[in-house]
Amino acid sequence: MKKLLSTLTVLSLSLGFAAAGDYGKNPVEKNPVVPAGCDCFGTGFEFSGFVAGAIPDSGDGEMGGGASIGYFFTENIGIETSYTVAAFESEEHVLTANLVYRMPIKDLCIAPYVLLGGGLLTNSSTDGLWDLGGGLDIRFDSLGCVGIFVDATYNWVDGDRDFTLVRGGVRIPF
Repeated sequence: MKKLLSTLTVLSLSLGFAAAGDYGKNPVEKNPVVPAGCDCFGTGFEFSGFVAGAIPDSGDGEMGGGASIGYFFTENIGIETSYTVAAFESEEHVLTANLVYRMPIKDLCIAPYVLLGGGLLTNSSTDGLWDLGGGLDIRFDSLGCVGIFVDATYNWVDGDRDFTLVRGGVRIPF
């Protein structure tokens, strides 16, 4: 009887060990790769609506607003065209086209950026302008990568009408 119980116990334990585990069918990775941060700064189009403050080198600053559309060829390099209406002594229209270089920090889902370009300042007369500036783009991964931004550019205008343009608004990728 002892021999039979011993044999059944050894057989049961052997079958238990034989059934446990996959043994190579689905190996467990020791150091799995976990993607870091958000993935909101890819290629594609984005639309922005913003409020703006224009601060001329001489005179009082004024408020305005506008919209822009941009396209990113990589997560770092893109172009943006922008239209802003601001009221200096009279209503002024600012049209710009900029090259944008952004530096995403994916762990925080933010991207500082710099922009450089040119455009027009127009109302009763039209003057060319050059602009240079920088900003910060903050995205919300949980909202489909919709985000907010703030930036500032210094604008050199023909005819001694230089000004700083500060923008803040909403950015929607599509």
